[in-house]
Amino acid sequence: MQQTLLRPQAMSGTPVTAPRVAVVVPIFRHSVLLSEAIESVLAQRAGFQIQLVLVNDGCPHAETDLVCREYALSYPERITYLRKPNGGLSDARNHGIRHALATWSSVEAIYMLDADNRLRPDAMANAMAALEKHADAGWIYPNIDMFGLRWAGDYGGDYSLLIHTVMNVCEAGSLIRREVFEAGVYFDTSFKSGFEDWDFFLTAAEAGFRGRNIENFGFLYRKRAESMLADSERDSDAIRSEMRKKHKKLFSPRGLLELEQQEAPRYAIFLADRGEVLLTVDPDVPDARRMPMAEFERLWWRTQTDNSQHHMPPILLMTHSAVLDQLRRARLLHAVLWTMERRLAQQCFAALEIEPREAERIGWNEQEAQGSTELHAAMLMVRPGLFSDIVRDSSIAWASGVAARPCAVPTTLLRLQLPETLFSNGEELYTAAAHDFVAVAARYQASPNRDALAYSWDWRKPDIPWRGRTHEISRIPTKADAAYPRIARDGRDIGFVLPLVEFGGVERVALNTARAMKRAGWRPHLFVLEAQSCQFSAEWRDTFESVTFLADPTFTTWGPANSNYLGTDVPDWSRFGDQRQATAMLSWLDAVINFHGGAISGVMGRLKRFGVKTALSLHLSDQSPFKRLVGNTYLGLAFEHAYDAILPCSEQLGDWCHGMGIPADKIVPLLNAPSFDLPEGAEARIDARRATRSPQDPLRIIYLGRLDHQKGVERLISIVETAEATRLPIEWRLIGKTVLGDSALEIPPHIAGLLEPPLTTPEGLAEAFEWADVFILPSYYEGLPLTILEAMRSGVIPIATDAGAVTEVVRQWENGVVLSQRETVGEALSALARLAADPDLVQRLSARARADMTGRDWNSAVVPLIQRLEMIQAADKKKK
Repeated sequence: MQQTLLRPQAMSGTPVTAPRVAVVVPIFRHSVLLSEAIESVLAQRAGFQIQLVLVNDGCPHAETDLVCREYALSYPERITYLRKPNGGLSDARNHGIRHALATWSSVEAIYMLDADNRLRPDAMANAMAALEKHADAGWIYPNIDMFGLRWAGDYGGDYSLLIHTVMNVCEAGSLIRREVFEAGVYFDTSFKSGFEDWDFFLTAAEAGFRGRNIENFGFLYRKRAESMLADSERDSDAIRSEMRKKHKKLFSPRGLLELEQQEAPRYAIFLADRGEVLLTVDPDVPDARRMPMAEFERLWWRTQTDNSQHHMPPILLMTHSAVLDQLRRARLLHAVLWTMERRLAQQCFAALEIEPREAERIGWNEQEAQGSTELHAAMLMVRPGLFSDIVRDSSIAWASGVAARPCAVPTTLLRLQLPETLFSNGEELYTAAAHDFVAVAARYQASPNRDALAYSWDWRKPDIPWRGRTHEISRIPTKADAAYPRIARDGRDIGFVLPLVEFGGVERVALNTARAMKRAGWRPHLFVLEAQSCQFSAEWRDTFESVTFLADPTFTTWGPANSNYLGTDVPDWSRFGDQRQATAMLSWLDAVINFHGGAISGVMGRLKRFGVKTALSLHLSDQSPFKRLVGNTYLGLAFEHAYDAILPCSEQLGDWCHGMGIPADKIVPLLNAPSFDLPEGAEARIDARRATRSPQDPLRIIYLGRLDHQKGVERLISIVETAEATRLPIEWRLIGKTVLGDSALEIPPHIAGLLEPPLTTPEGLAEAFEWADVFILPSYYEGLPLTILEAMRSGVIPIATDAGAVTEVVRQWENGVVLSQRETVGEALSALARLAADPDLVQRLSARARADMTGRDWNSAVVPLIQRLEMIQAADKKKK
């Protein structure tokens, strides 16, 4: 709304020639104190002209107008008086700023002075000199020297936007370069309850400007027991909430992590073999700072005597460059740092031991090391502040205790098992982190700088306590024990969340989706929710940029449930659990896909608010003992609002989702495809095998999968036994294993004798399907089984029950056989007998099955998902 100016609109006598600085004073109910502020400006000793702009913001006191008029008439060449209707502090400041910029093209900077504060005589000269000296400074801000209630606060040191997000380090009484306003940065008039200046400088920083503090500014702040600032502090939670909404990107986990890396690295990583220290949040970023240990020691001592002005990484690590390389090859570096840092919430130290293993698996366990264990640590992490305490201690007991035999200091010991293939030939394991840390502590204790710790070196009170706690700032959005130490680079990072990683169908879908998305330019990251180990062969390592174990004992994928949705238990953790760590683990990503993570659906709503795109992969509905459909599909319905996309594995399941109330534009079918590429030469062998099959050859039948109730194993046993009893010309291969804990399952000895162990390599699976003519799957319930698709690709005829989306790919007696759920065994035996007696039918069905899989691959399957994610991201950018 256009403002109506009161008359006279402005009072200024003799035209001002060329002021370099304009001092803007907004006035509302400070008529008596105003003269002190004016006189302090008039008394400035500066070698340049200063124009004072008084803005009467509709003050109800007649004295305000009288004082302003008198000064404007007395100093017509130096003072301009503006009157306007009341619009609040921000509006008054903006009014004065715009007038100054429009009136005097010579003005290089604007100074904001509140009517109840004042300046020392050299304030503007000091501030302008600093602005001239530092071309990169957008504004010069002061320390806070208070009068009234006397107090002096030190806000010195490098400006930190990271710290500025948690405390207002820049007083409104700052000298602000003209270019800041020309970039469109003004005070937000919607802020009327305080912190207007805080919001202003955050906006300026987001526009690319930075502040600079000077010790000798000369600003004097009037402090009273009751003030507008006191009111602001009472409403601070609400005001801060509004600022977080306005500066959403800045306050996001990703935004804070980027600032932490740029301004206040979290870790000081001592590399014992190189004699250097790595200062970083993310060890893999290219701009991580490295310095010799001697230089680091000098910087460390500086922070001990002047900690409010200088940053020092709060978390110290002792390790070896080879250890970092080993963890990188295992894709575990960031996860290990994150887990160790979280453990420091309860312990003084966190230690890591690495154990090579023959198996292609990674795993971990942890224990309390105090009083029971001799450490062979490859990495030692020290709680923030503890190293400083150790150096100040007259003894070395704290430090030496961690290297004692056994360990004498509370320490969490993480033991990490890694495949031997990740280690170079002849590479010795570094195990001396604890001893090397003791040596560093002893050297610091012997330093002559230690005597300086007994003295106070500044008359002002250090008033940026966050300088020594910068690692806690990036924790604020999630309230976790540690922010995940990964900086998002250019590109797109997507998380794949699973409760465990073994050889199941869901895991194979996740792996192939990740591989296809990686080929499309995304960076996949694996997150294991509940298990403490997982299979991690070369194809998994080649696909995923990182792997992280949640390592949170409070989390269970399903667990106890005191409520249910449409008959499916809703895990208590998803609604009431401690979700801080899981949220922090995922909040830095661009997108997350939940693969049967159960309770992890509970964090997806929070992730969406952080700007992470969320998707839920759906495969099948389970069956209760009473044949009722339950499980992950129904839990997905319960949390549908928390997801940007629902990814059914088949068109049929997509139709079910729509029928159950999920909007059609949110459903993005991610259609299953064969889960492995055929090895080189397999196509030719399949051609030869199918072409040379003799009519006299027995029918080769394969079962490949888990031996559990869902897969209809008792049906399978009946089919095998009856086929043998009726002497059908059949050869069997039964490949798989029973599920642990399935005590109801009994496999007859003669059937057990046919069992082969599970196949996990593409070569092994391809060979098995090359051998077979028929694949049988008598399941009670399914999604869209990968094994059916893999069998058909190799020309193997599927015989499967009508479960899930089987009929979406298997057409009766065209490319396979569909069995009913009621007469499964009889229909299967009839189909086997017919195929065994008709070699031409076998050839026709085999060829059709193989042809129907042409072009069905994961690269094509992920295209709709990628398009949907990109569309959502583009829509978000438009909103901004």
